[in-house]
Amino acid sequence: MKGFRHIAIIVAGGKGQRMQSKQKKQYLELEKIPILTRTIKVFESHEKICDIILVIPKEDKKFCRESILEPFDFKTPIHLVAGGIRRQESVFNGLKKTCELSPDLDKTVVLIHDGVRPFIGKTLIDDCIAKATINGACIPAIKITDTVKKVLDGQKIAKTLDRDFLYKAQTPQVFRLDLVLRAYAHAKATLFAGTDDASLMEHAGLLVCVTDGSLFNIKLTTPEDLSLARYLLSTL
Repeated sequence: MKGFRHIAIIVAGGKGQRMQSKQKKQYLELEKIPILTRTIKVFESHEKICDIILVIPKEDKKFCRESILEPFDFKTPIHLVAGGIRRQESVFNGLKKTCELSPDLDKTVVLIHDGVRPFIGKTLIDDCIAKATINGACIPAIKITDTVKKVLDGQKIAKTLDRDFLYKAQTPQVFRLDLVLRAYAHAKATLFAGTDDASLMEHAGLLVCVTDGSLFNIKLTTPEDLSLARYLLSTL
């Protein structure tokens, strides 16, 4: 793993409609610390991460500097990048900034993470980095244990899916930079829109490995998620 540079892209462009809040969900506070700040702290404290790229709405740059970053005295360089209309565009903007910071593409590993997943642990980051360095790409995922139904029109069950092959994808999704750029270029050329970065790699025919995710690595998108997050803070 020697010689690789590791850069985190934290994507925080959500508007928070499902959170039912006037404030964007990434800026809501958990025990007086913004969710996004908590997420940044995990990567900032990781010894392998040399730079953090924070992808946010263009109009939020001043707010993020003054309310998310400056009060917490981060040491790792943090670069603010304007997001796009869709998450895929936002991540690509982050990847372009990564290329500026680390032009040696095949020796750069990029970690793409949701800004509203503040409970990501160091061990999981280490596992993703290790497997991505060897295989080119790795994501954390949780094996589904519930029975899963395919439902039509929101009310009619079409079939029961085989859960032995079903996993819930999480972030950080970790890639060698040259490979994920190839996937993004292929997606643009074929007008493909994916729901996560790994889906673009799959669409381009590139291998993505999986490592065990964490049940604590939740994405905070609803008021119920916030209640669970407060409970986790009191117990972890």
